[in-house]
Amino acid sequence: MATPTPSLREKSVSSSQFASAIEAVKAIHVVLASVMADLAALRRTVLEDPEFAEQYAKHLHETSRTTRPLVAEAIQHYDAMISQQQENNGFHN
Repeated sequence: MATPTPSLREKSVSSSQFASAIEAVKAIHVVLASVMADLAALRRTVLEDPEFAEQYAKHLHETSRTTRPLVAEAIQHYDAMISQQQENNGFHN
């Protein structure tokens, strides 16, 4: 069975959704860049003192161990959403 060609209105919605997604990625990029700069300054400050450096490494390891499964779950969710969009709307990467 042939896949029906989306109407002009459906293409407009898809373009609008794509533009919204790009805006969201842009906003996330700005926030991430800010967090990364803050973290770099914090690390430089903490790592100047060996006592703080050891504590920082311990906390980083604990936090990474805790967040790794959450990030993996989020990535799986995003992959599922992308697959669904590809199947339903003909979106291709």
